[in-house]
Amino acid sequence: MSENKLSTNEPAQTADAPVKASYTEYTVIPSQGYCMIVKCRKGDQPVVLKALKEEYRNRTLFRNALKREFKQCQRLNHSGIVRYQGLVEVDGYGLCIEEECIEGRTLQAYLREQHTDDEKIAIINQIADALRYAHNQGVTHRNLKPSNVLVTGQGDRVKLIDFSVLALDEVKPTADTTRFMAPELKDETMAADATADIYSLGTIMKVMGLTLAYSEVIKRCCAFKRSDRYGSIDEFLADLNHEGSSFTMPKIGKGTVMAGVIVVAVLVLGVLIYSYGGTLAEQVGKIDVASLFKSDAEKAPEDTVSMKPAAQLDSAAAVEEAPATGKLAFMNTMKPALYKDLDRIFEKNASDRTKLSKAIKAYYRGLIQANDTLDREQRAEVDRVFGDYVKQKKAALK
Repeated sequence: MSENKLSTNEPAQTADAPVKASYTEYTVIPSQGYCMIVKCRKGDQPVVLKALKEEYRNRTLFRNALKREFKQCQRLNHSGIVRYQGLVEVDGYGLCIEEECIEGRTLQAYLREQHTDDEKIAIINQIADALRYAHNQGVTHRNLKPSNVLVTGQGDRVKLIDFSVLALDEVKPTADTTRFMAPELKDETMAADATADIYSLGTIMKVMGLTLAYSEVIKRCCAFKRSDRYGSIDEFLADLNHEGSSFTMPKIGKGTVMAGVIVVAVLVLGVLIYSYGGTLAEQVGKIDVASLFKSDAEKAPEDTVSMKPAAQLDSAAAVEEAPATGKLAFMNTMKPALYKDLDRIFEKNASDRTKLSKAIKAYYRGLIQANDTLDREQRAEVDRVFGDYVKQKKAALK
């Protein structure tokens, strides 16, 4: 862990007592959400102000959100986390958090520069180290995504920004936000913990193109049930840098790897036929060559959740069906958990049909994003089972 050196020349700020401050050379940086980012100067030092957009500036909910974020993050002292320097009132901008100014680009921009896998893993290690420190301080990021990871121009050092303190129903999340958000945060069934950040970290690894060499690490990070994810960043790092790195497949395109395997197989086969003649050719003709190169994706994926037997579930779930086999075998364990989750959603929201519909949609989005390796046939089966059970539950409410 590397720690920031905080200045001792200024009085400590508190969330209850923002101070009046003024700056020069204001430049507004376009941003999404309820906050605006303003780059300015404090004397001869560049700083960043995180302020509320004008339409939110006088709303208590969002002013309190800024105060809570500052109170939570001002004590974080790590080189991988942007430094929260003060809570201030600024003419024209209202309540603001003053932060250190980082000269660099977002992780989104970094990825457009075509870095190697080793360089990307170095970035992931830095993000994980910063998260480990935050988690040890009792702080969960809750909003981890590429646009909230800055990479410095000098040395490609990571800085995490924009920690979230608001629930999903208090803001209007963008598709970019929900894409990286853990399922339990989308449907608000559970409070955020460290595993929510681990889910987001796994999703970031997907968009970084690390799915081939680190597929098992990503799969565990992005498990739908949070008890099946890594329990801590230390566990994640152990797999990433040991078990994950022991995977010897070259970190190049899957098509290139497969083409190389086929070329080698053809060359070996040609040598054998030349050496042993027609007898070997007759035997080779009996081999199902296509079966040698079937993708692992065609096998039934290992399910990420543990379930109770169907007999213990709500009676509406007792749909008599033969156990699924082959590619659809994962449904034998997914269905009971799916039924149980939907039972809970219906029980919680039965009195408000609008809220019920919203909760069902949020749960479905989380379910699909958490299982985004399913092929078309597997996805269709999940949709069928999900749709049939929702219809049963809705019919029972009438």
